[in-house]
Amino acid sequence: MPRRLVALPFALLTATTALDVLHLLTGLPAVLTWHLITAGLLLGIAVVAAEWLDRIFAEPSVPASGSDLGVALVLVLFGVSWALRLGRPEWEPTWAAVLAGWAGAAGLLAINSVQRRHPAAATG
Repeated sequence: MPRRLVALPFALLTATTALDVLHLLTGLPAVLTWHLITAGLLLGIAVVAAEWLDRIFAEPSVPASGSDLGVALVLVLFGVSWALRLGRPEWEPTWAAVLAGWAGAAGLLAINSVQRRHPAAATG
């Protein structure tokens, strides 16, 4: 399964960090951010599950790379950001939710920089 499939959910999740900053600067409702996190998490889980199944059934000799664990950590961080918004009016983010989202975005940058420096490690 190509690694390009991970790009769409991560683009959605990264866009939420910019929308959080926009929310903090302008005070606009954060409903769109919450929906983008939801879509990014659902797509991310689907892509990771498909890659996991592909690794189990199609490529049994390929060991898991460190970026697989990084992707899982990024999804967990954005999941925490999503969960911290539940039950709040208009899904307003708390500072903890914003920081979890930014930590997830920093994790994405770290994964990309490692994959660019060591392309052999990124392919598994």
